Amino acid sequence: MRPTSMGRLAALASTALLLAGVVSAGSAQAQSAAQARYPGGLITYSIEFSNPQEKDDNDLPEPYGKVFVTDGGLRQSTLWEHPDLDINTPTVRRYPEAGFTHRFADHFISEVCAFVGEDDTGINADDILAQGCEPFHGPGVYTIPGPDGEVTVTVYHIG
Repeated sequence: MRPTSMGRLAALASTALLLAGVVSAGSAQAQSAAQARYPGGLITYSIEFSNPQEKDDNDLPEPYGKVFVTDGGLRQSTLWEHPDLDINTPTVRRYPEAGFTHRFADHFISEVCAFVGEDDTGINADDILAQGCEPFHGPGVYTIPGPDGEVTVTVYHIG
């Protein structure tokens, strides 16, 4: 018996729908696995600011900028942020000063980012301590370098 053109068309459509379902299910499983590995939630962390070039009266950095976690797209949760107040930018070596703090991220987390400058008003040009992002792999230490120093974010727990 020879298949009719309607039969061929039905078989082709059926195959296409079957393949689309397999691709869609595989994509959903991969996305689900990634979210299970890097979920948002309450983040327990601390941040250290390092500027080896600091040579003022206390050798401590005066950082400004932003440290955050992001989903790699539009959503981000700020872990630390401070404006550049020139001569009035406070001295901060670590945030918090002792122990750790918490923030809630209500989104998938794929990166830890830091864009942090260091105020040198009246001495020379401001330093850049950190400029970029590191892939998030769960609790651990993330060091984001810059031309003049680095920012280290330690994530103790998430969930």
